[in-house]
Amino acid sequence: MTKKVALVTGCGKQDGIGAAIARKLAAAGCALVVVDVEATGVRDSHEPAGAAAAGWRGVESLVEELGAAGAEASFVTGDISSETDVARIVAHARSAHGSLDILVNNAGAPFSMGHGDVETVEPDAFDRVMSINVRGTFLMGRAAAGIMRANRWGRIVNVASVAGRQGSRLNSAYAASKAGVIALAQTWALELGPDGVTCNSVLPGLIITSRTLSGYAKKTGSADADMETVRKAMGVPPVGRAGTPEDVAEAVAYLASEGAGFVNGQSLIIDGGAYRI
Repeated sequence: MTKKVALVTGCGKQDGIGAAIARKLAAAGCALVVVDVEATGVRDSHEPAGAAAAGWRGVESLVEELGAAGAEASFVTGDISSETDVARIVAHARSAHGSLDILVNNAGAPFSMGHGDVETVEPDAFDRVMSINVRGTFLMGRAAAGIMRANRWGRIVNVASVAGRQGSRLNSAYAASKAGVIALAQTWALELGPDGVTCNSVLPGLIITSRTLSGYAKKTGSADADMETVRKAMGVPPVGRAGTPEDVAEAVAYLASEGAGFVNGQSLIIDGGAYRI
């Protein structure tokens, strides 16, 4: 993927899926634009305090890390649910790196937003989750489509969730939004495929990050959840371990590659075999 320009949203967390994807694509030869609404991402309500190392400055630190490894990289902050911010983000990619070849829609609303039983979730919170996860993904894809069509080549990968296929207790907003993210990729596959642009989704299952711990703490009311507690509570998939952000990054890198040119409109489940279709 040398000389391809990749834009990845939701990269502010040091241990997050977005940062792992950026690192993998950079190692594959891409120039990177890493994005988040704030430099270090939005802290979830139950996120562990020590999730990031001291001195971590979010997308700024990530760009420095990628640059030290020899990659061309830059960062930009913005709200993907804002049409104005999305235009600015995509314009930055073109001005700083000359094009936009790969878009990874990874950014998502904080897990605690809109969380709860269907009778207790506030409609405003539901709307905000949908605005970030679905509208934001739509706006980013919409802004990238014309560039990729003009180039006659492009890759769009939406980071969804198994919750978008099978639902998730106490997560009406999250599950509905991730179903929408899957549907967007399937629809874009039909619209953009004839122009050389493929669109797919990855559906992570149990991936251990600070956001996973935050979600578990929110569900259980536990203030001291750790990785091992979450693993035991959520069960171990058939492969015998929980997933890592790097597992998701490997799948995204494949879907973004030249070799995946005949894979379009698909939903690749990354969960160690827990959910089988």
